[in-house]
Amino acid sequence: MTDRMEKENNRISDYRNIRNIQELQYQRRLLSSRIDHQEIMVMYKLRCVWEFISPSNLLDMGLRAIASHNSSFNILYKAVDFVKNIIRSRRSSQ
Repeated sequence: MTDRMEKENNRISDYRNIRNIQELQYQRRLLSSRIDHQEIMVMYKLRCVWEFISPSNLLDMGLRAIASHNSSFNILYKAVDFVKNIIRSRRSSQ
């Protein structure tokens, strides 16, 4: 029973250590069952989502959603986005 629990703990730690798609593919080759493949894919996708979530990203997604439903707000959103992209490009070129 403890051997099984130890294997499960090792597998969970392997999932947590996946950092990119190459490691994901490598782990998928190591695992044999279809359930393990699905579980490792879900863990990878969840980590990608959690790393992406930030207040600025959530605000941007919300504003984009409002802009998709309101044409006058869409014009304002695109103008602000355009100015934001110009500022970013100037910062990166300096």
